[in-house]
Amino acid sequence: MISFILSVIALVVLALLFVVPVLLRKNQPMTEDYDDYNVAIARDRLKELKQQRDDGEISEEIFQQLHDELETTLAIDLGTNRDAETTKVSGNVARNRFIPLLMVIAVPLLAVLIYAQIGNFDAATGKLVANTSIPAGEGRGEMTIAEAVAKLEQRLQEQPENAEGWFMLARTYMRLQQYQKSAEAYEKLIALVGENEIQVMLGYADALAMNEGGQLTGAALPVVEKVQAMDPHNPTVLWMVGTAESQRGNFRQALTYWYELRPMLGEEPQALAQLNQLIRGVEKQLGDDLVAELKAELPQPEEQAATADDNGPLAEITLTVDLDPSLRDSVNAADTLFIYAKAIDGPPMPLAAVKLTAADLPALVTLNDGMAMMPEMRLSKFQMVNVTAVISKSSRPGIQPGDLYVEHGPVNVFDREHVSLLIEKVK
Repeated sequence: MISFILSVIALVVLALLFVVPVLLRKNQPMTEDYDDYNVAIARDRLKELKQQRDDGEISEEIFQQLHDELETTLAIDLGTNRDAETTKVSGNVARNRFIPLLMVIAVPLLAVLIYAQIGNFDAATGKLVANTSIPAGEGRGEMTIAEAVAKLEQRLQEQPENAEGWFMLARTYMRLQQYQKSAEAYEKLIALVGENEIQVMLGYADALAMNEGGQLTGAALPVVEKVQAMDPHNPTVLWMVGTAESQRGNFRQALTYWYELRPMLGEEPQALAQLNQLIRGVEKQLGDDLVAELKAELPQPEEQAATADDNGPLAEITLTVDLDPSLRDSVNAADTLFIYAKAIDGPPMPLAAVKLTAADLPALVTLNDGMAMMPEMRLSKFQMVNVTAVISKSSRPGIQPGDLYVEHGPVNVFDREHVSLLIEKVK
């Protein structure tokens, strides 16, 4: 919240620095300009009178009379202009002193009032997430996330060896933006399960990095390097090590990792767009010649895939998901689309899941171990699964009344089967 407030104050001050000096600047009097015009006109008129006198058109007596009238008129004009301009400048100075003061007070006040109406201060602090209600379930009533966290903390004090509890607590702290507490929870978990669980170590690295403002070159770097040694082709690992190299200024090495990662994000358009933006920024730093040289040195995608396969059987399911045309009118583009796999004989939680929107249909997705919600509950731990696609009207996981869905199974996770799902049922 403090960083949010400081950012707002800095932006308001910056805006005022552009406006206030202009308003405080003294008005340049226009008196001299008007005087010059009047004198020039009088001079031309006097010249005409002299010419008329010399040509005999007017007598010396008339010339003198007109000359005196001209001088009198000029003197009156000059005096009137100075008085009017003096009054105008005085008024402007008074107003200019009042307007900046009014703006300094009014602009921040209006900004706060407008944000209070259309914004949400809790969104900047994590309170909005903490106050989100968790629906009532079997044996418990409705509670907020903050209440659920407090209850989980209490349970872990009684059951300090509950690995799943520590994992859940660490992920919840991340969602609440309490990164230091998340890192501490991951440390408790690592003490129980060791450093060989990739998803746990990646979560720990993420918490450490976010606690240091997103920097992967600090406390998070040794953790990322350990995971890289275990699984060098893991997409999250490639993203992290590429970011770390970029933050250290090693742009060539960063591109090496990101080029390898890019083909893996074909079914994740948002992540791919973000990665492409990072790549373009680093490519500009290197220049076209060095980028072309680097691309020529990279192994072909087939070589990379063969290297990945050497690690053993790959648990992976490729799905094509579409919606029955007869149901299109009952779906909004913003409706949440969940695609997930569950073990036929195992826990009820998904082993791998993807969250999209109905606008992404038809969708081509790949479910794999990298999408596991818990380290011990991933595809490769269960051979046979059911796959499900749900268009959720409530944006809540599971199949709720009114949701559109399709279920298919059993599917062998090691057969590399391509499954087509057509959403055609309504709950």
